[in-house]
Amino acid sequence: MLLSANTWAQSYAVAEKSNEVKPLVYYPNQTRVPVWLDLSSGLNVANCYDNGTVPFSYFGYGMNAGAGVTIEWGRYHVRPAFHLFQNATTEPAGSVIDLNLSTEVLYRVHEAYKNRLRLWVGGTLQGMLDIKALPELQNASTCVSLFGNIGATGMVQYDFAFNKAQNHPWMTTYFKLNLPLHGMAMRPSYSYIGNPTINTGVTDALFGDNESFGKFFPGADTELGLYLNLLNGNRVGFCYRWDYITTGKKGTYRYDTALHSFNLNFMFKVN
Repeated sequence: MLLSANTWAQSYAVAEKSNEVKPLVYYPNQTRVPVWLDLSSGLNVANCYDNGTVPFSYFGYGMNAGAGVTIEWGRYHVRPAFHLFQNATTEPAGSVIDLNLSTEVLYRVHEAYKNRLRLWVGGTLQGMLDIKALPELQNASTCVSLFGNIGATGMVQYDFAFNKAQNHPWMTTYFKLNLPLHGMAMRPSYSYIGNPTINTGVTDALFGDNESFGKFFPGADTELGLYLNLLNGNRVGFCYRWDYITTGKKGTYRYDTALHSFNLNFMFKVN
């Protein structure tokens, strides 16, 4: 996902001969709230340990796509988004699909007056649906898991202007860290005994032996990226993201996944 820089209307410069702070660039209508449509796509690789399948550990690679909306209302940054990850596994051959829904709310605590540095703090609420289809495993061929967590989030952004006399920051780099404080998981136990599709409904087949449990600090998310600020208000960039989620040592319900993704990002200004 692409995290936006502060809007140009909210960037400031200190006048050379006074202490007056003035905006660098004015929008025609200052009352409008800047809104961007975010689209992203890229490649990803994953390492997973899952007691709901056999073998327990496997490696997968594939593609991902995402969409979201970025809203910058005063000092607040709000971004609801979703990401769809697909990984093809090699041993055993199969497919893993992850659907990630998230909403982050950040507050800007440091302005970019002279050094173009901004600091944001806030929180993120996210949920994930993990679906595995591994036909080679026969009676352990399907595994459906649900995860959710709420975390503390921080982001640092820095603007680059190649000419110090320019008020327009052409390039912005950022780093974001999200630390889930508490998470919940609903998972099946190790393997399925017999054929779960015989004389049973879809709900029983997918969730028949699931259990729910919670964990403090169930992982971490990081994102490092760079994007160009175009004169028309749109943005284009790329980022590297690392996501880690774990249930801890939960016996037959254990799940650990590290996902690495490399994305190309586009932000289209719609307001």
